[in-house]
Parts: sequence; structure tokens; C-alpha cells
Amino acid sequence: MAMRSGLFDSTETVEMVGGFPRGDKAETADFFAAYFASFVGNGIYLNPPTCFQVLPQSGLTVRVRPGKCFINGYFAFDDEPEDKTFPFDTQPHEYWLVLRLDLADGSIKKVWVTDPAPGELPVRGSVIYDLVVARVSVGAGVSTITDTMITDLRADPFYCGRVKSLVDGIGQNVAYADVAGTLAEGTLAQLIQRTGGTMTGPLTLHGDPTDGLHAAPKQYVDSRAPQLVELVRFTSSGTFNPADYPSAGNRYLIMILGAGGGSYKSDTSTDYFASGGAGAMQFIDLYLPPNSPVTSFPVVIGAASLNSDGGTTSFWCWQAPGGKKATSYAQYGQGGQAGSFTGERGTG
Repeated sequence: MAMRSGLFDSTETVEMVGGFPRGDKAETADFFAAYFASFVGNGIYLNPPTCFQVLPQSGLTVRVRPGKCFINGYFAFDDEPEDKTFPFDTQPHEYWLVLRLDLADGSIKKVWVTDPAPGELPVRGSVIYDLVVARVSVGAGVSTITDTMITDLRADPFYCGRVKSLVDGIGQNVAYADVAGTLAEGTLAQLIQRTGGTMTGPLTLHGDPTDGLHAAPKQYVDSRAPQLVELVRFTSSGTFNPADYPSAGNRYLIMILGAGGGSYKSDTSTDYFASGGAGAMQFIDLYLPPNSPVTSFPVVIGAASLNSDGGTTSFWCWQAPGGKKATSYAQYGQGGQAGSFTGERGTG
């Protein structure tokens, strides 16, 4: 096809059409459509937000809200709502609402397509071009359509999408150039400045991270980070009563400071030691599984080994989140004297 151009004034009349002269520079509708399509993209309009929205009414009736659309340079609008009632059936069906440009017919119409084959919609040819705005899935024997049966496809760029203009594109390109330039220059402060000022409010994340590089919301981090529930120091005796936690299992971190270190012994008669000299610091990491038969641990402080003598020792205990209600222990005296450390099993 030869190059076409316009719009220019005609210099002579070629023919009379319907009583009106047609000049030698006259153009047809497809020229104007190509012209408008060069700076206005396909889709429905953003305003109003209810543009061609499909909503349930009573029974098997849905209502299509008024709206405007633009397809390949051609414009259409509907200023009144339109109801559609589907037949009752003992078999399930899908009904797809399509805004269809038909160049052979010279029109844009609302068309309901029943049970299309996979991949049949949208039709995108040289004569027929579809925008699919909604899918209504009606189950077998259903007599009332609800919101959950309607899939809104208006914002999906594959099926429909929103009208975009050349002005939108310019704005996006300028914004991208600003951001790209800022990133190249290198500071976050510059980036915030380019986007309109100092960020003073919180940044809200959509949910828990699903990738190693995703940011995590506070509640996600808090739920996974070991927390210092309670810290109690004993040099003679005392009671440790941490909070109740829903997760299964109890875990304790025991820190022993002093000359002799310390040890504890489980119900299975296996010794565990944390020993050290004067000024030494040792840790015992103790975990009670939910189904563990162990309920108490004899504890010796100020000793280099179980039941041996040692110097003055301070005994500290943390509890990380677990499934227990209360824990108590008493530690008496110094120099290798035994105390008791009792923990209730988790139930989760």
C-alpha cells in the first residue's frame, strides 16, 4: 500500500456522494482510526471506575454498568445500564462479556460468548478485535449469581486493560528518566527528592516475603526472631515465670558467669557441662521438645564438673518462645551446691 497522509485541503472535487462533494484529499474512516490509535491505546476508560463493570442482580441476572471504550482508533460508549439474564441449567456454563469491534459491520457492540473453547477469546484479527471485560461462571443447578461467580477482567492487559494516552506515556517516560538518572548519580536522598519530597510515613508491605530478596514486615520478623522473654538472676533462690506462648516446645539459654562454670544433668542421666575459670562466661542451650518426657534438670553452679566444688558463680536464664505456661527453678548457695531447674513441656 502506498503512503497515505493528511489532513489536507482538497483542491478539486472528485465526485458527489449523497449530495455532498468529495475532494481529492478526502480520507476514509480507517485513516482517522489509525491516526487516533497512534496516541490513544486500547481499553476501557478509567472514569468512571464502574466503567462496564458486571454486578449480580437478583436470581440469574447480572447488570453491566455504563461505560466508554476505545479499540484500534474507534470509540464507543453506553450511557445506560444493561441487564442480562442467563437460563437455568443442570450443567455448568461460563459466560464471557466482550466489547467487540467489527470492521465488517462498522460497529462496537457488547457480546456475550457462552462456553468459549480455551484460547478462543479474545479474538484479535484484522476485522474482529475484542476487549473481554468479565467472566461469569455459573455452576450446575445454580439459581442465584453471587459476586464470587464474577471474574472482573477489566484491569487485565491481556484481556482488556485501561485506555492510555500519549500524555500518559510521556509522563511515565519522564519519570523513568528521572529515576534512572538518579540511580546513576547514586543517592537515595536524591531519589526521594525526585519523587516529590522527603518520605515521612511508613512503607506498608503487602504480606510476608516469598523470596530471599523481599522485604519483610515487622510481625513476620518478630515471629521468627528469638526474644528475650524474661531475665532472672539467682545467687541463692528464686522463681522464673515467663509468659505463655502458643508455639510448641520450650527453649532456655543459660548463661553462667564465674570461677567454676556449671553443669546440668537430664533425666536420662546424660551430663552436660559449661565450665570455665574465674571471670569466665559459658552458655548452655537447652531445648525441651513438645513430647519430651523430661520435666526437670538438676543444676550445679560454681563447679567445673557435676557435683564438684567451685568458686562463686552467678546463674542467669533466658527463655525463648516456646509452648509453656510457667517455669520455676531454685538455686541455692555457691560452690558446687546443687539446685533445681524445672520446665513444663509444651503442648502444641
